[in-house]
Amino acid sequence: MADHSLLAWTLLSIGLVLTPGPDMMLVAGHAARGGARAGLAATAGVVIGGLWYMALCGFGFLSVLTAFPALFTVVKIAGAIYLAWLGFRLLSGAIRPAPAAAEAPALGKPFWQGLLTTALNPKVALFFLAILPQFVGVGPDAPLKGALLIAVPYVMGAFWLSGLAIVAARAGRAVKTSNAMRWVEGLLGVAFFGLAGRLALARNV
Repeated sequence: MADHSLLAWTLLSIGLVLTPGPDMMLVAGHAARGGARAGLAATAGVVIGGLWYMALCGFGFLSVLTAFPALFTVVKIAGAIYLAWLGFRLLSGAIRPAPAAAEAPALGKPFWQGLLTTALNPKVALFFLAILPQFVGVGPDAPLKGALLIAVPYVMGAFWLSGLAIVAARAGRAVKTSNAMRWVEGLLGVAFFGLAGRLALARNV
């Protein structure tokens, strides 16, 4: 790949990483409520979700989502339902806050939520399908090149989301003993419902 193409992909990846989405809200929410470790666990889940897309691309299976529209619809609806469920849980927590002496949250929950939020978002797959051919061509090594390029935004995202988790954890400690945290959870819940609606209404192509 030419140097200018790699630079263009890197700049595109930076824009992708910095665009607000469910991964950023999930990491920030867990960090604010459960501390930096919870936010970093969610970050790890998001990055593992990126490995999922790398594997699909490397084995040439990523295009299956567009080859079989019914499969895309199933994944899309599943992702929308999952985001709506996360929004419901956040709103429930805002209405009925946890006891003040609650134990530290298990790290498996934010990890799996980060993984599923990424893996069940077919719009990510469509983005890669639309953009990658311009950078990897159509040769026999295109899937491998595509998988390596997909790694770029997720490596960047690992650093960006880790920093976000640390900042959100500090902010969470400042407001944890007040009603501000309930407002944060409520706003995040509404935002997840909005993302669920956008995903459910997304077109297949």
